[in-house]
Amino acid sequence: MMRPSTFILGVPLGLQAAAILTDEFHFHRRRGLPLWERRGHPLDTAAYLLPVLIAALLPFSRGALKAFAALAAFSSLLIVKDEPVHARLCAAAEHVCHAFLFMLHPLALVAIGVLWFLGGRENEFLLRGFAGAVFAFGAYQYAYWRFAAAKDRRGDEPVNNDFYDELGEGWHERRDHPVAILRAESRLRNSWVAEEIGKRLGPGGKDILDMGCGAGLLANALALAGHRVAGIDRSPKSLAVARGRDKTASVRYAKGDALKPPFPAASFDAVCAMDFLEHVEDPAAAVREAARLLRPGGLFFAYTISRNPVSWLIGIKGIERFVRNTPPRMHVYPLLIKPRELAAHGASAGLALAEMRGARPRVFHGAFWRLLRTGVVPEDFEFVWGRSKLLGYMAVFEKPKR
Repeated sequence: MMRPSTFILGVPLGLQAAAILTDEFHFHRRRGLPLWERRGHPLDTAAYLLPVLIAALLPFSRGALKAFAALAAFSSLLIVKDEPVHARLCAAAEHVCHAFLFMLHPLALVAIGVLWFLGGRENEFLLRGFAGAVFAFGAYQYAYWRFAAAKDRRGDEPVNNDFYDELGEGWHERRDHPVAILRAESRLRNSWVAEEIGKRLGPGGKDILDMGCGAGLLANALALAGHRVAGIDRSPKSLAVARGRDKTASVRYAKGDALKPPFPAASFDAVCAMDFLEHVEDPAAAVREAARLLRPGGLFFAYTISRNPVSWLIGIKGIERFVRNTPPRMHVYPLLIKPRELAAHGASAGLALAEMRGARPRVFHGAFWRLLRTGVVPEDFEFVWGRSKLLGYMAVFEKPKR
């Protein structure tokens, strides 16, 4: 028969299990989990399992108790990391459930510690069974949210492309917005793209398409360089700004889906996609469309952001933290593209990778530190080319001549 102490100490464990199962199988299944939670929840369970394993497998001692206490404190702190995500996504009932879990978590760990201290075969059996249950639940979490329930690799939160309509002339003028960083990138890219077109395709004006052209940061520069340029974008307000800034009055701007441009095959000598591929759900389709539109020997230029922890920390979270007025979900991590993935998209479309180079902010420069201090992007903020492709990178592909 179970001892009264074992039964009493088992109550917080039972309540915790009931709350966790309610949270997992009712709330999580109903709303689905974004990528951050799909990865974070199994991590929470693993951190909880560590002190439980110490109590279940090791004899009680002062040294083991110190390790148990440290891991228990770490686990109790770690579980609150998702609250910024929960604040946006959870209904009131789920918040109540989470609050209940946050209170039960340290109580359950204290109960586990006391059962461990009291010892006895009954408590040892209970602790080992509980450890097995936690391990099984963590394995389920990882397998279910990693494979069975993940809609696709791109996550659940859509990228925000609507804020471009709100910029107006801010495309070219605002410094208290990440669009100023885009302008700084353009100052580096535009001249290089023009030089590469001349070097690889020869002198004279070329027919060029700018996919997702926005307010014409590249298209207008290429028109000034003497090329015949078309630009396509879904934002009519951005296109109006682009037309107003076109000093040559020659760029053919059109509203439309850049994944389905209204041009026949082999219409262009070069197709450009600057800061575009990481904003679409199917970048491979965009690369295929660019290949279709290119004439034999034509060039496809793409500038995008790599997907890795460094780009997440600097390119997403760093901008959100340090640049004023950063829109929500301006970039979402699952849509970022690793260099080898972009190379594979090009190969699948029949394009040969000619060159790939990294780009980064000029860090050892006063403008970079003024940005961090003020949240405003200085006019002299610069990007430079480099070997590392951990942040932004440029790729140029060639279409075979035959």
